[in-house]
Amino acid sequence: MEVLDIMREQLGKPLYVLSGYRCPAHNEEVGGVPNSQHVEGTASDLTYDGIDIEYLAELAERCGADGIGKYPEQGFVHVDTRGEYARWDG
Repeated sequence: MEVLDIMREQLGKPLYVLSGYRCPAHNEEVGGVPNSQHVEGTASDLTYDGIDIEYLAELAERCGADGIGKYPEQGFVHVDTRGEYARWDG
């Protein structure tokens, strides 16, 4: 939540959480990986009006996110605090 709040403040507009915590059953239903950070409660998939995927990913990095995944086709950025560096394109 701290990372998301810093991101929102820096962005200067509302961030929309498309997905946060997922129970294991729902995670499986939506095609999430078994060790998903969503199941751990440490991940959010984020967007905002007029989203710039690259900018939001860079902002997440500056604000302290560990895991950052860019999903331009779906219009969101995955942000998590897994405790180790991870980057990917979805």
